Amino acid sequence: MRSGISACLIGLCLAILASAFLMNGCGSGVTPQVGPRPGAPTGLPTPSAAGPVNTYAGGHSPGEWAFTLDNSKNQFTYQPITYPVPATDGAIQAAGGFSALGSSLAYEVRGRAAVLRPGDSTTPPVFAVPQAQCYTITGKMRFQYIAMFPGGAVFGPPDTTYTGPLLGYGSVVASTDSTGKTWYFEDLQGGAWPSPSTPSGNPPANIVEGPASFTATCSTTGSQASISFSGTSNLNDFWAPAQLFTPIPSEAKSVIWIGPSGFFAADQSDPTQSTPTGASIAGMAEPLSALSTSAVTAGQYLGLLYEAGNNPQNYGGIGSASSAFSTAVGFGQVIPGGGTTLTGGIFPNGGTTGVPNADIQINLGKQDITLNGLYPAASVTVLDPAQNCANFVYFSLSGVVASGVSAQGYTTCTFPAVVVAGQLEGKYAIFVNSYNWAAQYGGMPMQIYLFQQ
Repeated sequence: MRSGISACLIGLCLAILASAFLMNGCGSGVTPQVGPRPGAPTGLPTPSAAGPVNTYAGGHSPGEWAFTLDNSKNQFTYQPITYPVPATDGAIQAAGGFSALGSSLAYEVRGRAAVLRPGDSTTPPVFAVPQAQCYTITGKMRFQYIAMFPGGAVFGPPDTTYTGPLLGYGSVVASTDSTGKTWYFEDLQGGAWPSPSTPSGNPPANIVEGPASFTATCSTTGSQASISFSGTSNLNDFWAPAQLFTPIPSEAKSVIWIGPSGFFAADQSDPTQSTPTGASIAGMAEPLSALSTSAVTAGQYLGLLYEAGNNPQNYGGIGSASSAFSTAVGFGQVIPGGGTTLTGGIFPNGGTTGVPNADIQINLGKQDITLNGLYPAASVTVLDPAQNCANFVYFSLSGVVASGVSAQGYTTCTFPAVVVAGQLEGKYAIFVNSYNWAAQYGGMPMQIYLFQQ
């Protein structure tokens, strides 16, 4: 197993330059030359051109969802599958690169992947991909992912020595038989971090509960395909509703979807439970070679940010309960050639147009020396006007979370993150998993899904 994120953070100072941040004017996407990996070629079949009507399937953490975006008729429909309720449908309104679906919101890489917020800004997102048929893979492919968290983290007792937020990420290698009906998964790594009881300075190793290899079956119903498996192999240990490391129940339904360009989604949940139980993941194929980090951060991105609500019981009754928060964001480089950092934020008044705020900075840090596109020691810096980072006393955050001051004199908070990035059909995608200690006293799990423009 590979070890998790280092507890030592790279020093980071946030420069808030909102007046200089123009999504269409500062810098441009750069496509690096990516060489082939030695040995046999690997990959999915060449995807066909994306059409205007696409159906997506993926996870809501927990639970499978399906939705269709018809850009020819400007109509949408979405529906939960594992825990079903009647479908929601209506008209699509274009909104600055996003699709407004009434109070719901979607960002779509047409025919490749989509993030759906099926409700208002307190609704967790669904990450989904289109899989219309059972593909074959030539050789083997590794898929890397982040865990999707629907609720607040649960930490140990007050005397627990804390080493970092519970950042779930992992990867798995896939191959198929000659028909694409049988899938073989192996070398499953990660999932979610174990309980934070490791002595400070020695971050815990990623764990897998259940076998690191398993076999799955691809089947097609109508015009949609899915890859299903049974058993105790666990892609994301951090299951709702308790947000604890839960062995997979025998009743669990585990489904994987792989889009034609390599985006990867999965959900493992228990449909027999009245309270939604399980977890989902969002990811993409590992790049064939190491990414150029400067090229990744040179791009302009749109996507969704999600912060899960929290429960004060997670901290012995300290703090207050909070709702989830999900909104559109834009990121890019304020200063061209900024190296490893992206700066951005939400749009004014929670909208999807105009110039996004420049009060969040993602520092990718160093790319993993073995897994291309994995940045296990990334960090995020945000404004912290209430000084929630500095004031937290339930257990020590020393060496993990750092308070600072921006160039404009505003209080900031820097905390660890893990990033999975890839280049699919010439454009980058970046998925960030973190824990925002400044969002409120006690913090909130945070994920960001970004797609290059």
